[in-house]
Amino acid sequence: MHCWKSINLERQFGFYRVFLLSSIIMMMVFSFIYVPITLMYSSSFYDNHLPGFLLGLISIYPLHKLIHLVPIFPYVKMMRWRWDRKLIFLPIVTLRVNRPISKYLYIAALFAPFLVINGVLLYGCIHFPHYSHYFAILLAFHSGICAIDFIYAKQLLDSPRNALIEENEDGYEILIYQ
Repeated sequence: MHCWKSINLERQFGFYRVFLLSSIIMMMVFSFIYVPITLMYSSSFYDNHLPGFLLGLISIYPLHKLIHLVPIFPYVKMMRWRWDRKLIFLPIVTLRVNRPISKYLYIAALFAPFLVINGVLLYGCIHFPHYSHYFAILLAFHSGICAIDFIYAKQLLDSPRNALIEENEDGYEILIYQ
């Protein structure tokens, strides 16, 4: 096997550019969700569950990382965890699998949090219209978190069909058979 392509988003884009892109996506998703919700449900919004909203806001990132693990659960014992801090207060958790995994399994792990968490939040927006503003904010926040997953997935979709993905300290490598 040899390396077809090595990808390091930190070096390619930089943390602040990815953070800006994530923030822009967050604002766009909130605008595209909140406006239709307010037009469909013109009733008043309640704000008496602010602690629940704040708990949801804090728990989205750990839940996002946990759902990344579901498709690659057989590889959990071969993973390394690393904590890092950006902008003093922003914790970043990095999970790395120590052996190559299939491209499609890795793509499934990238898309799983987006599909599961955003599906639940959209359900909450529709079925609890008085609290849809909370769900719209949470949905936008989570979509911003998922921005980096989509950048990774776009890079992977252009790779060869039978490629394997191996993560390293600098990013990941797309491996193919010779």
